[in-house]
Amino acid sequence: NDYHCNCKPGYMGRHCDAKVNFCANSPCQNGGICTAIQGGHECLCGDGYYGKNCEYSGYACDSNPCQNGGYCRTSEIGDYVCDCPSGLSGINCEIDSMNECLSNPCKHPEARCIDKPGDYLCYCPRQWTGKSCDIHDIHSRGGYGSPITGVYGQSPGMTLQELDLALQREQCVKLGCKEKQGDHHCDEDCNTYACEFDGNDCSLGINPWANCTAPIKCWEVFMNGECNEACNTQACLFDGRDCQKSLQKCNPVYDAYCQKHYANGHCDYGCNNAECNWDGLDCE
Repeated sequence: NDYHCNCKPGYMGRHCDAKVNFCANSPCQNGGICTAIQGGHECLCGDGYYGKNCEYSGYACDSNPCQNGGYCRTSEIGDYVCDCPSGLSGINCEIDSMNECLSNPCKHPEARCIDKPGDYLCYCPRQWTGKSCDIHDIHSRGGYGSPITGVYGQSPGMTLQELDLALQREQCVKLGCKEKQGDHHCDEDCNTYACEFDGNDCSLGINPWANCTAPIKCWEVFMNGECNEACNTQACLFDGRDCQKSLQKCNPVYDAYCQKHYANGHCDYGCNNAECNWDGLDCE
């Protein structure tokens, strides 16, 4: 009967009786001193060199490898070690090992907590601010209670800006901003990008309908899904683009062709109409 030995790290041979000298091939570069250890080697690098084999010049902390506020220091073998803040771990303090939101740090009951590496962020309701949404301010529009830097979003695939916008739009729904749009009255709470600027009712303090001379009150039919030709002018804000929706589809005979030749630099007169989007302005 034959047999086979599985050797421990650092040993070789049929009976695992030969000790491997990991320093035999002088792996340490740039004058580094090699020391054999179990299963490998360590290099003691000269001043100004670092890396497993002293292959890098300079100092290990020069590249600022420690993330999220970690403190970098040079180890005895010339490499770097990151001292991580509480709640963080990993070679470069890149692992968020604690969910700070579990302790419910946001004081206001309607505030939302967002976990970030070694810290937390509170999204405050209107009239509240501060890191923990604990400061009452009647002028505050709500939002993040502290500066946003290097935060992880809670929703996969969403950036923090997208998450912020989504939360703001939720506030728009609670305030009923959609129903207030186009009522010829500026609702300051809804005069934000997320709330579609109150349907242009505020228009930077200027009445957006001041130059509209239509015989009907265009602001009452603005963006109602029906085309009102009297309001379909620049002065009347083109009826909220309601008339664009009434355009017929591009002629089926030309549709596929027009899509394929859209904005290709050559004028195709059969596509040069509003229904076919003016051939991508090729005929201009």
